[in-house]
Amino acid sequence: MNQATREQQFLELARMRGLRPVGRNSADKTLRQISAFFSRSLLRDETACRPGILQGVDPRARLVATLLFLLSVSLARSIPVLLGHAALPIAAIALSRIRMKEVLGAGFLVALVFSVLVAAPATLNIFTGGQVILPLLWREQEWHYGPYVLPRVIGMSREGLLTAATLLLRVLSSVAAVLWLTLATRWVDVLRALRSLRLPPMFLQVAGMTVRYLHVFHRQSEEMHMGKKSRAVCRAPMADEQAWVGSRIASAWDRGLHLMEEVSDAMTARGFRRDARFPPGSRLRARDWGFLAVVVALCAAAHILWNAVHSRV
Repeated sequence: MNQATREQQFLELARMRGLRPVGRNSADKTLRQISAFFSRSLLRDETACRPGILQGVDPRARLVATLLFLLSVSLARSIPVLLGHAALPIAAIALSRIRMKEVLGAGFLVALVFSVLVAAPATLNIFTGGQVILPLLWREQEWHYGPYVLPRVIGMSREGLLTAATLLLRVLSSVAAVLWLTLATRWVDVLRALRSLRLPPMFLQVAGMTVRYLHVFHRQSEEMHMGKKSRAVCRAPMADEQAWVGSRIASAWDRGLHLMEEVSDAMTARGFRRDARFPPGSRLRARDWGFLAVVVALCAAAHILWNAVHSRV
């Protein structure tokens, strides 16, 4: 009897007894997606080691440049200025040999979709008013719903589109700037750069331990799920599955508390005094100061040129 015939007999027997064989479900898909996300985050060290313009700059200079860029973007109020700012992270990412697929997978695609969904209502004249350039719905008279009055023609207005475009450019430029830092910098170097800004040691310690524990928690969840699936012939009733999930959550919580205590005791035994220690960094080189000067000059030029053109008009 070959393997296919035995499998068919098993499926027929399970169908007659009202059992459901174990197969791929939403839990498998979710765990695979989470695993792929953490794999991409671990592979960011590979992008940080590529020979690019950002990788050759000191992490402290990259962090300060990112903060200055975010401040400049928050002060921009017009679309031309924001377009000028958007060109900077695009050029920096391209010169750093970071592929578009890596940028999208690191979170830019999620930020794009979320920003579009948030900015979409602002394009309608019922929220921003203004001149309708793309009517979507109209009636013979205005709509009155208690104290609210809806215009006779509902559609996308010119002012609403400008507002939505401003929001999208500001958000996406900021996300791209953060990604140029995270994709071109190792996580340890990011913590070291943050420490140079005199941030509280407890903040850095919590951030570092959170990232490590997320990796541990995901691996633990994946192992529990695969262990249960490898020992199950058919699916259990929904109540039993929910009870098992609840017990695993409680077990993960208990193991997490024990792990926290063990790690804390181990770090204390090795002389940890609530202060993250990093090797002392060297002074910033001419290349680092030049990178900072270029970022500041380009951001300032975008503001100054637009103000000069706007004042002449």
